[in-house]
Amino acid sequence: MAPLPLPLTLAAPVQSGDTVDIILDTVRSHFDMEVAYLSEIVDGMSVFRAVSAPGFEAVAGPGSEIPLSQVYCQHILEGRLPNLITDTSKYPLAVSMPITQHLPIGAHMSLPVYREDGSVYGMFCCLRSTPHPDLTERDLSVMETFAGLAAGQINDSLRRRAELADINRRLDLALGESGFKVVLQPVVDLETRKPIKFEALSRFPGERTPDVWFEEARQVGRQVELEIAAIEKSLALLDRLPPGVAIGFNASPQTIASGALLAAVSGMAPDRLVVEITEHDVVEDYDKLASALQSLRQIGVRIAADDVGAGFSGLIALLRMQPDILKLDIELVRDIDNNLAKQSLVLGMVDFARHTGAITIAEGVETEEERTTLSRLGVNLGQGYLFARPMDIGDIQGWMKQSA
Repeated sequence: MAPLPLPLTLAAPVQSGDTVDIILDTVRSHFDMEVAYLSEIVDGMSVFRAVSAPGFEAVAGPGSEIPLSQVYCQHILEGRLPNLITDTSKYPLAVSMPITQHLPIGAHMSLPVYREDGSVYGMFCCLRSTPHPDLTERDLSVMETFAGLAAGQINDSLRRRAELADINRRLDLALGESGFKVVLQPVVDLETRKPIKFEALSRFPGERTPDVWFEEARQVGRQVELEIAAIEKSLALLDRLPPGVAIGFNASPQTIASGALLAAVSGMAPDRLVVEITEHDVVEDYDKLASALQSLRQIGVRIAADDVGAGFSGLIALLRMQPDILKLDIELVRDIDNNLAKQSLVLGMVDFARHTGAITIAEGVETEEERTTLSRLGVNLGQGYLFARPMDIGDIQGWMKQSA
């Protein structure tokens, strides 16, 4: 089989997974064909999305494109050629097409693949260079079953592609002007209730919670972009906070390791900045993260380990991260005044912080009893509804006067 002497260009294939490849391999082998492929019809082109053609890879590979006018697809869809051709020499239209001789094509079997809305996605085809008189309509029915399996995989891929497109549209809107805002929640001294810093929290339009927004951004490769946008909005509020009061903001290990965070805080007052890393986030490269954290420390930015106590690998992460601040997870804090086991755990963390030169912050403090217990256990600072809910920057002055 000679290489196809037609123009081929590359396009991004639909990610339909290994199942489609298995289906194509099975069809090609079962019907004794040399090439089996799944194509998508895009703007007048037949685009190869998956191909099984061992030994004939030069003919076409995933991403190759051929104009519809040069292949059988449109003629089959419009009824000018049948779905099953056991011998192309018996069909004048097929004989007249250059591709029949150039490949050559001696036998051809093809069925349309449909989207869930009933529109044609493309074609499920197999062919060989010599006639195949043994093929029957029964074989075409069997192939129809395989085409249905491929359609299921393709429709799953199309649904996922639509979901990712929706995520990107939402992110584009959120990253535009006034797309999302940042609110601030105070962190106070548990003894004096004096505000020491404010944590910046992102608030997005609609019902999706911030963690969903950031997870979706991760799925489409835009986690760093969204986090840096949120951090920059947070840093823009620093000059409107009381002198000496710090601002804390969340950053994933990926964003920190990328170097984008170091660039974002350049030129700011580093002694008033706290980057909070959640224990839930997976660290892909501890050495790279450690190097990036060291660069932040060298300019004076403090490092906080967020949600301490929420994960199973937290102790190892703490040893590697060497944070300046331990933020105790809300589950440890809730009802701690009535739970001796939680008190023992917090005592251990307070002792760990003392020996490593860190301070402790209790998250989610909601009752006076929790505050009193945490203070007795040696926890330095607290954050929660007992002191204040997250608020807009314009409400900070009023809250401070009221709390004073």
